[in-house]
Amino acid sequence: MKLGLLKVFTSFRPTESPDLDSKAAKLLPNPNHSYLGGQAIVTQTIQPLKAGRVQFQGSWWPAWCEQRITINPGEVVDVAGIHRNITLLVEPALLLRASSSGLTRINQAVSQKGWWSGDRRPIEAASKILIPDTLTIGMPSQQAGGISAETWDRFLQAKPINVNTFKAYCEVLELDWKETVGRSTPQPASSALITTLNAPISLPGQPPIRPEQSLPESNLVFVGRAGAIADLDNLVNSGAKVIVIQGSGGLGKTTLARQYFNQKKFGQSLECWMAKETRNLTSAQSIVQEWLRRNFNEEPGREFGVSLERLRRKLKTQKVSILIDNLEPALDKNGKFVESHRDYAELLRVLADPEVNSVTLITSREPVHEASVNVQPYILPGLEEEAWGQFFSRNQINVNFSVLKDIHTAYRGNAKAMTILSSIIQMDYAGDLEAYWKENSSDLLVEVELENLVASHFSRLQQLYPEAYRLLYRLGCYRYQRISRMPIEAVACLLWDVPPEQHRRVIRFLRDLFLIELIDGEYRLHPTIQAKALEILKASGEWEIANLEAAEFWTHSVKAINTPDDAFRALEAYYHYLQTDRVELAADVILYARDNRWGKNEPLGVSFYRLGLLQQMVSTITRIIDRVKPGYSLSKLHNILGDLYWISGDIHRAIRYHQESRRVAIALKIKELEIVSLYNIGLCQIDLWEVEEAAKYFKAVISLAEGTDFHRYAVTASACLAFLTSCSGMNQLAIGFAKKVYTDYSSIRSSRGKGYSLIFLGQTHKNLGELEKAHKMYSLAKTYAEESHYTQVKANALKGLGELYLIKGDFKGRSPIF
Repeated sequence: MKLGLLKVFTSFRPTESPDLDSKAAKLLPNPNHSYLGGQAIVTQTIQPLKAGRVQFQGSWWPAWCEQRITINPGEVVDVAGIHRNITLLVEPALLLRASSSGLTRINQAVSQKGWWSGDRRPIEAASKILIPDTLTIGMPSQQAGGISAETWDRFLQAKPINVNTFKAYCEVLELDWKETVGRSTPQPASSALITTLNAPISLPGQPPIRPEQSLPESNLVFVGRAGAIADLDNLVNSGAKVIVIQGSGGLGKTTLARQYFNQKKFGQSLECWMAKETRNLTSAQSIVQEWLRRNFNEEPGREFGVSLERLRRKLKTQKVSILIDNLEPALDKNGKFVESHRDYAELLRVLADPEVNSVTLITSREPVHEASVNVQPYILPGLEEEAWGQFFSRNQINVNFSVLKDIHTAYRGNAKAMTILSSIIQMDYAGDLEAYWKENSSDLLVEVELENLVASHFSRLQQLYPEAYRLLYRLGCYRYQRISRMPIEAVACLLWDVPPEQHRRVIRFLRDLFLIELIDGEYRLHPTIQAKALEILKASGEWEIANLEAAEFWTHSVKAINTPDDAFRALEAYYHYLQTDRVELAADVILYARDNRWGKNEPLGVSFYRLGLLQQMVSTITRIIDRVKPGYSLSKLHNILGDLYWISGDIHRAIRYHQESRRVAIALKIKELEIVSLYNIGLCQIDLWEVEEAAKYFKAVISLAEGTDFHRYAVTASACLAFLTSCSGMNQLAIGFAKKVYTDYSSIRSSRGKGYSLIFLGQTHKNLGELEKAHKMYSLAKTYAEESHYTQVKANALKGLGELYLIKGDFKGRSPIF
């Protein structure tokens, strides 16, 4: 039977016993405190009437407890409120839950003990820990308070339970509770944490006590922005009155603005905090009225223009700092103020007056493009890797620099991500950065706060500019891996429902909002944006069409395969077809023929091994070959795969694939592929030095190909037979086969056929003792291989030349005979 809510929370109270009576009252929350909704870990002992230190929201904070108790390092406390400045008021935690890594340990321990759901043994064992000597395991008895099937289930689900119950369950499982405990989800810290005075603490009947010196704010949350402060100084010194600090969410725009004003000591400070939603915005007229009344003791005029003029006069005579935070809800997609709030443009014109003695800092994710307003944009970059390392080190996180580089790159130096991750790593992973990244690197939005931050960009974009919103999530179809950036045409192909003349405008809008990055003329999505875009795209119903459009783009945009980059770009279409489970089309990508500077109509799979990219193509083909339907594509894929294994030296596997290629070709009457398979098996038999078997296959090639449209294969087979017969001492036969090759060499089309025919002719002449002719053939093969970028042919040519020099005893390759 389920417990009522009151009963559940009653069960969380520790069992009252003589040794606990004196502490019972102290374990209850103070009703006079407003809880921040977070927990902290004590890092420096908190003693009666003496502050200690805790880890809270990714930073170290001085902490004070009003209860006359000692709280040791490692204990978890609830943050109950703020005393003064950045001194937190804390109380011993009543509820604990397991961290994600702790839950893994719990599940492992439960499994090792052989316990199951509904098993009473852990409940009885935990009761015995809390009430020693009053319970015999396996015998019916009174359970300790807080110990029940319900709390055990909550413990196994990482839900909050009573602190003593949590520790008892950990002890039963032989786990260290400090390594198992997680944190409750904190709410954003009050601004009072930063701004209230650091005054002595006064307790009734006690002399004033001053808490330990707190850390400066800059040491806690403000790192890596010295350059930005200097940049703002330069802009102000050059006459800028209104500066828009622009950047994506979480970069620290507001923190920078406030820190700048704190350092510059302005006499008067005005602030305007914009609503998150356009419909909730306060009018600029109301803002100005409030400033005049509250800050300047002056009544506003009945008309907005009169109030603005009074504000202008005040700003001319006083040194004033003005912060307008989160301006973008007041802007439309063109960077102009929305029609219902055009009065903000009038306000900015006053604030930008060269005669005023004020500086206005505006934070915004979006640019301001009001022609009548003179504002100076300042693009705030992400924090440098060094700043992240500094922040993590200050927060007692073990910094592995390789991992730090990866995690910093993944989150683009985002300041909010840094503080969120710092808190989680400290709380849930005992400060182990490497352990956190190992567990979470594949899901950059695993933390709810980070996901909400990214989601806010998409939500705003959806309302502001639907076409740009659709483009952003469609861009999630690209992989951003080997080909990490896209040309503008790859971006534009996803705007199939937008007129072409508007494409650049939509793309530019995403650039201005820092939602798409432009690097060396090409575009990419940041990994966190990509993760959210991919999620939205899959749920949008456009997953299939986006991938098909992208695949078409890659297929037709790569005209020739001359470099590895060309090859990998062409292969991107393969992955898009796989993402929509179109295996046949993925196979077509591998077989799609293009020209290159060495020849014409070469399949992509062949270009890969010509460029030395063997293993990549092996993996590509083996991933799909068992799912391709019988036909030309299947036979050709087996053929290419056999070639790849032959080149890499796995001869027996190469033979199996060529035999399968031949089987499919015969079944479907594809004569050319049957001939090619016979020829390739013959080459493999040569490598195994099965001379008679090899000769049999080459003779079969000649029988099928000679005098037909496939005569070129008879020519290459003749080159192989010339070599084999010369090895067997049948010199006249060898000469006859060689003459056939010389006569019809021009009919050979493939680069491989031309190159290897020259190699076999060189070997034939060497066996016949015609070293000068052999040298000529090897030299021609080497030159051809270099011109055609055929690494394997060049290697064989060099090997042959080396053998000739060895025969002549010329170890430096200078024999005059050659």
